[in-house]
Amino acid sequence: MEFLGFIGIILIYFFFNLFLNAGVKTVKAVGKAAVGKGSIAGNLENEFKGMGELRLRVSDDSVGGKPDGERFKSIEGKGLFPITSKARIGVVASVFVRKDGELTPVLSALDEFQEPESTVFQWTQELGACEPGWGYSDWVRFAPIVPEYLIPPYGGNCTLNVFIRVIDLDNPPSIRHGYHSSDKSGLLWQKSLVIEHNFEGKGYLEASEDINQARAFAIKLGVSVAMADGALDDQEGVVLQNWIKKTIEPFQDDRREELKNLYNKALRESYELAQNGDLSLSELTSKLSEIGENAQKYEAIELCFEVMAADGVADPEELKTIHAIAEALDLNYEEIERLRDQKLVGLERPITKGSGVEEILGIDPSWPVERIKKHLRVEFQKWNGRLNSLAAGPDRDQAQVMLDAIADVRKRYD
Repeated sequence: MEFLGFIGIILIYFFFNLFLNAGVKTVKAVGKAAVGKGSIAGNLENEFKGMGELRLRVSDDSVGGKPDGERFKSIEGKGLFPITSKARIGVVASVFVRKDGELTPVLSALDEFQEPESTVFQWTQELGACEPGWGYSDWVRFAPIVPEYLIPPYGGNCTLNVFIRVIDLDNPPSIRHGYHSSDKSGLLWQKSLVIEHNFEGKGYLEASEDINQARAFAIKLGVSVAMADGALDDQEGVVLQNWIKKTIEPFQDDRREELKNLYNKALRESYELAQNGDLSLSELTSKLSEIGENAQKYEAIELCFEVMAADGVADPEELKTIHAIAEALDLNYEEIERLRDQKLVGLERPITKGSGVEEILGIDPSWPVERIKKHLRVEFQKWNGRLNSLAAGPDRDQAQVMLDAIADVRKRYD
């Protein structure tokens, strides 16, 4: 009996400790929720079960978190990374439209959302060197899906299938037109989510030449930027040719050849018109506005910035031409600035301080002094923030040059 009593005491002590530990964990979970660190249910799951398997969700967001900012869909992940050994991993997102059971890839208007060799949508994000048991205990953005930059195969209501892959960055899978290679080498995990979206206009596979003609006008606008300094340099010509090659890559055989001829014709004709002084910027922007959706307009502006950056120097006249194009197309000013800054920070040679900096920063000389000073303060804060976030190297050096140039201009208006 004494022995049974002793066993009973041990069991009571064991269950008391179990209860006590559960209570502590519950208090911790509730405490986290009280200070805004997730829900009580979510934190309880983390305390009792660890982070759980990796899972996805879709949430609505806006650029900069501003109520009036550009709206987009944020694909977020939470949970343990799907690895069994230490690995350098990343996330790759591809987007398809599902129609009649078939998946057709979606294209992107902007280069940062494109596959390396084509205009098919792709977003890649490095997660870093990770170990088994690591993961995210809170929701973290894996990929932004901005409908305005997407070019679907069909217009109207579309069912978008967003595929999220976790990959081994040291042994990445081959992904072309959104599909990975059959051997799945380097593919660690894959899930898909569905987003419904209504696209205005027609898609790239439908019986409409508007998109192709809009891209022809984009090429002509690129030539107008290249010729702003009076000449089409070899590097600028290469940028335009590579853009044509990348744009037609998703298409097949006869269609690809047809588009190649259309775009090369636009390149030749616009160059000849520019040489004779007959290439009208207002006419080009007017026609593009008439037939192009916002996706094609942003596509054209990005091409113009690529042409500007071809020689590694920000030419004030070229930037002035781009600003005029963007204003005529009535595009979001903050997004244009973002595209501009992406190209400026990647230039090989620093911009020239002093002369021409106002044009590079998008300052209109007709502005009142107070507006110019306010614009310069905003630019300084923005580039200072970028300087602090960039790793040591050419991009950080260029950000410092921008800060020095802005400081020099500010002195002239003090």
